[in-house]
Amino acid sequence: MGSEELTIRCNTKPISPATAASPASNNAVKIIQKAIKYLLENKKFMLQVFLLVLTPFWILVLFHSIIVGPLIEKVEDSYEKSSLSRQDLISLLALEIPFAVAFSLVLLFGSVVAIFATALIHQDASLSLQEIMLRIRSTWKKTITSGLTVSILMTTIISLIVIAVYLTPLLGVLAALTYPYLASICNLGLVISTVEDDFPGTKGLFRAQEFVKKSKFQGYLLMLMLILLSIPIYLAFYVISTDDDDQIGHITRFAFLLVATVLFCLTIFFNNIVYTLLYLELKSGYHLVHMACTGS
Repeated sequence: MGSEELTIRCNTKPISPATAASPASNNAVKIIQKAIKYLLENKKFMLQVFLLVLTPFWILVLFHSIIVGPLIEKVEDSYEKSSLSRQDLISLLALEIPFAVAFSLVLLFGSVVAIFATALIHQDASLSLQEIMLRIRSTWKKTITSGLTVSILMTTIISLIVIAVYLTPLLGVLAALTYPYLASICNLGLVISTVEDDFPGTKGLFRAQEFVKKSKFQGYLLMLMLILLSIPIYLAFYVISTDDDDQIGHITRFAFLLVATVLFCLTIFFNNIVYTLLYLELKSGYHLVHMACTGS
């Protein structure tokens, strides 16, 4: 029997992890409630973990605002006056590319930290930042490979959706409806690649696809709910981080930027907690089925 097989056939009808797991693992709302419970019951530890996620991202946001912000403002003003300089565009692109890479790495780091923290709580292991950093240190090559795979896939998916919207609204709607399913596979794939040694990169994505399908698309429903909750925060972060209104003052602007950054990081943090719990629940259900079939 293959280790990746998710439907186990005993002497009776086929059983999937979704039907064998507890009701909590089959209900998207209960998964979210459990994630909130993890945060509330481990306040001190989770606050430390969140600050570990927030700090590098906030520093990067500040550097981006200070270094790239003035150039963005210059390019926007030039565009409005129809005097856009090609040199300014090249300079902006030259700055944005390194920052985009840096933001991707910081977000990957934050995601992995949240995943490991949730796994430690679930395992009743020693809750410490040192333990998380030790795990990251021992798996960083696999993490980067998995993160790169997921990033490329997500970028491709989003690009195709944008193209579909541009071609025809109907095709765009269909693509948008498909996005939560594909995004749930990517999120679950990153979780699997992080916590499981045998499923790096694309192997984690294929395993995630099987789990999402066999769990009656619970991952799809979770992603849909998280998207609806996250969109206002993402939009607020984008608007505030790209706003060049000098009338509100630099201190006020940085205050708004800090609030938006905290909410943005909290959203990423919470999303990874939710999907880690989803995987752990589905995995637990799978092992229950396996034990029932083997009698072990």
